[in-house]
Amino acid sequence: MWPREYAARILELRTKEERQQALSEVPAELRELVKKHVQIAWNHPIRKKQQ
Repeated sequence: MWPREYAARILELRTKEERQQALSEVPAELRELVKKHVQIAWNHPIRKKQQ
C-alpha cells in the first residue's frame, strides 16, 4: 500500500485514538511520511471550509 493510501484510510476514522492506533500499524519505514500526509490533509484550508 502507498503512503497516501494509508493516510486516506486514517483520515476516514472518527476519533483521535483510532487514528493514532492506525498510524502505529503503518510500517515503520513509512510512518513519518504517512503522518506528514495526514497533517497536511487535516490542516488543508478546504477541510476547514467544510466544517
